[in-house]
Amino acid sequence: MEQKTDTKRSYVNAGEAGTEKLRRIDRRCLIVADICLLAMIVVHDADHVRQAVNWCYTIPLSVWIVNVLVYVPGLLSLWLAWHWRTIAALATCVSGVLIAVAFAKVHLWKPFLPVWGIWNESFLVLGVDAISWSILTLTVLVGVGVSLAGAFVAGRISHLSQ
Repeated sequence: MEQKTDTKRSYVNAGEAGTEKLRRIDRRCLIVADICLLAMIVVHDADHVRQAVNWCYTIPLSVWIVNVLVYVPGLLSLWLAWHWRTIAALATCVSGVLIAVAFAKVHLWKPFLPVWGIWNESFLVLGVDAISWSILTLTVLVGVGVSLAGAFVAGRISHLSQ
């Protein structure tokens, strides 16, 4: 005899508030989205290294240290998804928007804090090439896509937990 499963009971409640676990397919979606975001940031950083080499500019240690902070939202979202936490959907949604908006702001206008070395100037002032513009555009689009993936999973969680 075949047993049917109720899709509304797909989120397992471990007994305490806030301890629900993600469904396997939602977890995979968030993990893939978070890895894509982190990979895109790595590509973006590699482009900055390429720019620095082409401009004979040495990236100061302070810029490398501050740059580590850019990875925190994506790594946090990934960690939450990896550990089956439903809050990972919201974290992924927020990290995607944060990266998209922050990267656009820093590269098209001016950073909030002048801690980025030569990149304290906008791409327009720096006169970067088409490769850098393409990578920046793709980084912003990936951030938006990741945010949409997080929102999609959050919507599924909300719908299925009712």
